[in-house]
Amino acid sequence: MALLVYFCAGLMPVLLLVLGLRKRPRYPPGPRGVPIFGNIFDVPMKYAWLEYVKYGQHYESDIVHFQVLGQHIVVLNSLQAVGDLLDKQSSIYSDRVPSVMLNELTGWSRSWVQMEYGDQWRMHRRLMHQYFRSTMIPQYHSKQTKAVRRLIQSLLEQPEHFMEHVHFLSGSLILDVVFSFDVRPGDAILALAERAVDTTKAIIAAGVWLVDVVPILKYIPSWFPGAGFKRIAAKWKTDVNKMFDVPYAKFKDSMREGSATPCFASALLSGAEDDNGGVIDNQDEVFISLTGTAYVAGSDTLSDALSTFLLAMIAFPEKQRAAHEALDCVLERKRLPGVEDRDALPHITALAYEVLRWHPVVPLSIPHRTTADSYYKGYYIPAGSTIFPNSWAILHDEALYPEPHLFRPERFLDEDGSLHAHARYPIEAFGYGRRICPGRHFAHDALWLAIAHILAVFKIERALDEDGNEIEPKLDFMPHFLSMPKPFKCRFTPRFPDAANLALSASSDY
Repeated sequence: MALLVYFCAGLMPVLLLVLGLRKRPRYPPGPRGVPIFGNIFDVPMKYAWLEYVKYGQHYESDIVHFQVLGQHIVVLNSLQAVGDLLDKQSSIYSDRVPSVMLNELTGWSRSWVQMEYGDQWRMHRRLMHQYFRSTMIPQYHSKQTKAVRRLIQSLLEQPEHFMEHVHFLSGSLILDVVFSFDVRPGDAILALAERAVDTTKAIIAAGVWLVDVVPILKYIPSWFPGAGFKRIAAKWKTDVNKMFDVPYAKFKDSMREGSATPCFASALLSGAEDDNGGVIDNQDEVFISLTGTAYVAGSDTLSDALSTFLLAMIAFPEKQRAAHEALDCVLERKRLPGVEDRDALPHITALAYEVLRWHPVVPLSIPHRTTADSYYKGYYIPAGSTIFPNSWAILHDEALYPEPHLFRPERFLDEDGSLHAHARYPIEAFGYGRRICPGRHFAHDALWLAIAHILAVFKIERALDEDGNEIEPKLDFMPHFLSMPKPFKCRFTPRFPDAANLALSASSDY
């Protein structure tokens, strides 16, 4: 009997090992983790999009797997992988990753972008698409033109504050389109979106929050030792709620007073219906989610893309000269461009494409979440996995874009200067599958108008040091979720004698 016990005791580890090996799923390749914590020390916190490319190269795979405290993370580094999974299997790859810290404690669950995949999310997406689909964008062109021409005037008056002007363009345009608010620099309502966006940056930059791993911690009182996250979250939640509530309440006041003018919010209040053509339940909260999300999503992305454009212009000045020639050929230095000139200015379109491709504002896209088990290339991806589409990897794929590290707008042009018939639009800059940004058409037109106007009026030059020598620009970008260029300096010089007068005259029309 004793011999049998010893035999079984000796055999048990072997049996457990065999069973463990036999039952262990074949996950996509990735680094070996440590007990309990898994790959917590392998997941990059800064410039994650670059580090994930390196992981893919190391494992010779376009999908890479990590496991952190029991949570599966899968990174998709290729166009084929995101197409096969986020598009072709979108029914199970369209959920959002639940976060106690972000959604529950800080209040971002109010944004429809963070909603779980389901009927409520579908209704919100339908309403956004209804008012921001491509055929609806022309109605916003006059507001876009007004905002861009005010930007040009500000650059003429205070060129040294160009980053502030660009940021104001973005925020003021969104407020005008969403609520028809005509704001000026320094308006308190502009700061609401900035503070709200800062909360998401801080949450993501901090990495893994313990409350997301142990959700029950959300119930401990804020005064309890170690509950500092509750106090921080309460402050952030105040900022987030103000961003959603204050502009909407102000707009409803203007409607009651009869001073409201047509905009996204007025269109929602006058004509939005649920999926069955009836009155929307909890209508105000639905509209607050839609308007607040549009407000915060648009306030940073346009300004960050324009910052990237300006940096590219001083880093690659020869690209600027080609654009100047194209603009002069069409405009003859007699007027400013309009959207109606787009077909005649393919070089500006190519510039906008390349800005989005060269350094996307969100290099590592907002993660998706799987709602069912799936297999891909023989690899097992369990339900509940966090899926990161790596936009940077796709937009810097040599097979799609030769010499991807170079800023080359001409990659989208034919030899005769026309837009290539098969020019590949960098749609990955706006997300994937059913979660793709519904405001992408609006954002593209605003970016195009801003680039065309800036180059029509200005020569963007490198800053000078104390000795009058040009300062070589550094291609440094912020390392986190929203990746804009690190602060840099440049000069804005009117390109021809009447450029300033032309710009000021056009701005006076608005």
